[in-house]
Amino acid sequence: MAAGEPNIPLRRLGLWNGLLLGLALALGAWASDAIFLAISRVQWVVYPALFLGSLILLFLGGVGGWLAAGVGRAWASLLIWLVIGSLMTWVIGHTPYEGRSLMVWLADRRSWGLAIYPFNETAATAAVLAGFFILLLLGVMGLLQPYRLEGLVAEADEQGHLQGRGWFLLLLPLPLAVAVGLIADHMVNRPLRLAPQLVHQAIHTGRTYPGDLFELSRRTGLNYNAISAVRQQMSRRYSLSIGPVDLGVVDTIWVIADFDNGAWINCRVVAEQLSFCYDARPPYLQGFPAFITSGQMPADCPECAFAADKEQREWLQARSGMFRGPPRVARLAQWGSYVLLQAESSAGDYAIQCLFSGANPVHLERCWEVKAR
Repeated sequence: MAAGEPNIPLRRLGLWNGLLLGLALALGAWASDAIFLAISRVQWVVYPALFLGSLILLFLGGVGGWLAAGVGRAWASLLIWLVIGSLMTWVIGHTPYEGRSLMVWLADRRSWGLAIYPFNETAATAAVLAGFFILLLLGVMGLLQPYRLEGLVAEADEQGHLQGRGWFLLLLPLPLAVAVGLIADHMVNRPLRLAPQLVHQAIHTGRTYPGDLFELSRRTGLNYNAISAVRQQMSRRYSLSIGPVDLGVVDTIWVIADFDNGAWINCRVVAEQLSFCYDARPPYLQGFPAFITSGQMPADCPECAFAADKEQREWLQARSGMFRGPPRVARLAQWGSYVLLQAESSAGDYAIQCLFSGANPVHLERCWEVKAR
C-alpha cells in the first residue's frame, strides 16, 4: 500500500477475513447438530444454543481479523489469533453444556441455577483436543494474514472492491476451517448427537416392525430389542431430549422420549450403543404418591423406588395429613436430569412441588409448598 494511503481497506479486509473464518468454523462445528438433531426430533433447546454460539464465533473472528489487520505485523497477528482461537475453543467446548443450560434457564425461570448439562473433566479434555487443531489453523492464518491482506489489496479496484481472483484468495482457506470445525464436532458434539439418533432410529423403525426385534438387532447392529418392553406404550408422535449425561471412561447418555399419548420413556446409550429403554413414570407417578400417603415405597414395585435424604423424607411425612388420601401428581417440567413434579390434594386445597434428579437411581432433591391451582 502506498505511503499515506488510508488503512481502511486493510481493516475492512481483515474484518471480512475474520468473519468468514468464524463462519466456517461454526458451520463445521454445528451444522451436523442442526441437521441431525432436527431429523431425530430433539426438542428445541439445542437450536438457540447453536445460534448463539455461531454469533459469538462470528464476533470473535471479526474482532480478531480487524485487530490483526490494524497492527499489520506477523508476530502480533499470530498472538492475536492464538488468543481468539483459545476463546473460540472455549465457546465450541461449552456450547453443548452451559449453552444449552442457559437456554433452558431463559425459557423457564423455575430451572434457573440448576446444573442441567454440567461441563465435566471429560468434556474439557475433548475441548482441549479440539482446541489443538483450532489453534494450529488460526495460528497459521494469523501469521500469514498481513501477507494475505496485502495480496488482496492488490486485487481490489479503485473503489476498494475485490475482484474475482481476490474473492477466490479470500475464500481459499475456508474449506480448511470447515474441516477443523468438523474435527471439533467429532470430539465435542458427536456423543450428544449420536445418542438421540440411535433412540430415534430404534423407535421409528422398531415401534411398528412386524418381525423379531432380536433378529433385526443382530442383522443391523442397532439394539432394537432395547425397546421391546415398552414398545406397546409408544405412539407415532414423539419428541426426544437429552437427560443425564455421564461422560467418563464409558460415556453414558440418557435420552428421554415423550409421546403424545402420555408415554414417558427413558433410554440409556452406553459407549455409543443403545442399551435398554424403560418406562420412566413409576418412581414419580407411583412411588412418590405412595410415599406421601403411607411413608413407604410400594413393596411390589421395585422400579417405583427413589432415593431421598432423611430431611426430605421427614418433610414429606409431616405433611402427608394435608393430602387426606392419595394425591394427584403431575409432571410439570423436565430439564436434563431434573424433573419437577406437583402433588395436589384430592380436594385441590393443598399442593407441593418437588424437584428430582438423575435417572437410575432417581433422587429427591427438595420439596416446597405452593399455592394449589
